[in-house]
Amino acid sequence: MNLSHVADRLSFFKELYRKNRDKQAALFLRLERHLAQYKGAKEIDGSAEAASVVRNITYELIESQVSTQIPAPCAEAKHYTEQNDRNAKAIERLCLQLRNELPFEKLNDLDERYTYIYGGSVWLVEWDNSLLYRGVTGGVRVSCLNPMDFVPEAEVYDIEDMEYCFLRFDTTKNAIIRRFSLDEEEAAGLSSDGDDEDVLEMVVCFWRNDDGYISQFVYSGDTVLSDLEDYYARKTQKCRRCEKKRLLCTCEAPSLYWANEEEEMLSEDILLSDGRVIPAYSPTVQNGECGEQLSPTRLPYYRPRRFPIVIRKNTSEEKSLFGQSDCEFIRPQQQQINKIESRILQKLMRSGITPILPDDAELTLDNSIFGQVIKLRTGDERERYGVLDTTPAIAQDIEQSERLYQHAKRIIGITDSYLGMSDSTAQSGYAKQIQVQQAAGRLDSKRKMKQAAYADLDRILFEFFLAYADEPRPLSYRDAFGKPHHTAFNRYDFLLYDEESGRYTYDDGFLFSVDQNGALEQQRDALWQKNLENLQAGTLGDPGDPATLLHYWQCQERAHYPYARENVEYFRAITERETPTPPIAPERSEEELPYANA
Repeated sequence: MNLSHVADRLSFFKELYRKNRDKQAALFLRLERHLAQYKGAKEIDGSAEAASVVRNITYELIESQVSTQIPAPCAEAKHYTEQNDRNAKAIERLCLQLRNELPFEKLNDLDERYTYIYGGSVWLVEWDNSLLYRGVTGGVRVSCLNPMDFVPEAEVYDIEDMEYCFLRFDTTKNAIIRRFSLDEEEAAGLSSDGDDEDVLEMVVCFWRNDDGYISQFVYSGDTVLSDLEDYYARKTQKCRRCEKKRLLCTCEAPSLYWANEEEEMLSEDILLSDGRVIPAYSPTVQNGECGEQLSPTRLPYYRPRRFPIVIRKNTSEEKSLFGQSDCEFIRPQQQQINKIESRILQKLMRSGITPILPDDAELTLDNSIFGQVIKLRTGDERERYGVLDTTPAIAQDIEQSERLYQHAKRIIGITDSYLGMSDSTAQSGYAKQIQVQQAAGRLDSKRKMKQAAYADLDRILFEFFLAYADEPRPLSYRDAFGKPHHTAFNRYDFLLYDEESGRYTYDDGFLFSVDQNGALEQQRDALWQKNLENLQAGTLGDPGDPATLLHYWQCQERAHYPYARENVEYFRAITERETPTPPIAPERSEEELPYANA
């Protein structure tokens, strides 16, 4: 690639980024206004005078909706076979383990607030070969990004319908040099447009090439950091002269370029999880018939075709990439409450007790408490002095402020019971539970959008491991009896062999959703109580039977009940002692066997 070509591509992507960002200027201004409202901005729309008091109902109502529950993964095969079912379980265990390994609690915390404030959030998945863990190479990095750092293709409202999109990052100069291995000359071209010279803007563009595969272009300022025509393809350096790999090239002055690796050639057999073997050498297939000649087995590399980006919406909105922001719908109530609360403060600040003095009184008074002492002159009448109470009536203002607050709660769909506040409309605990469930039902649409986003995220995670996880990834799980098991995610398990063509293809036809019981498993108090009720009701068996108690404590262990593991071991030891050992039959001679003379 010559320098002029690099400069042309850089100019093209910079101009494309600028045009799309300018087209989204109104959206970004609206998002900034939503954030300012969430943080308690004092600006009043249509007025040059700011509010003096902010009762931040926006923050209160958004924070009351934040959920710490992380949806549990669920994968199903489109066509059921025992192998497909095993693979689906491996996908679920892989995604579940990634939720534990990655800081999903922190990511979920960001995601929840981004979604309600801006109307949506942006998730980015990256594969990092520098990650090493227990003998395996590579892993995923997952990030939750601010929607203001995402520049989509203008007038396209679904990420999979876009031809390109941009992400921007604020990073340091040293981080860019380390990540992209820049030399001194390339690093000298990095410059900052802001006041801090060490903080740079890095722009990443994902775009589709003519074959529909994802490509990537990364730049900072006037420096091109990365230009990958096929982002997901495996790359190897080859010489243009001899077309050999870099390590095998013997040319005096090799001309190297990055080439895609489409398939791998096996040098040894591959053992699959179910005991099957992919042989290192396979017979050649010509015209649908297998020949006698053996050749190294060729396995394709899996290549994803979707953007590594997931958009979570709050609630759907027509012709909008993101969803509807809660800030936008309660902004009128927030503005009016700020005006009323400011008026209440002004009334209280101007109120007070004003002294009434006769004209001949030689005193100077201020409005401070006990600032002056009035001394009557000898023979002066007390009635000549008095006070004027100017305390205003603010009851109507307070009532209207509360009325607007109730309007905002109804718009969002939140009741006092949902907020954990006193609610006299529910006279019993069951009635309160019903009220909370009804409020949660009105918010169920937002939860469904979250579950849909996590399902898309799980699909991308699966496709990344299907493409790049060369070594089996160790996984662990517990069965229905609480016994731990060890298994692995092996990307070769997803290979299908076509006998007619003699080729292997990857089976990625799985349906992704979330486990509806996964959210219940995170409500541990409720699970503990349900397990106890099942024990008392006898649904687990005789409550006095040690085997039943063992089953009960195994259920509690899965629900992470304190000290449940010790109880499981205790009742397991009791049941093993009480289980009679079957007698061993004595050995019999061949003549004594019933079929000996048959």
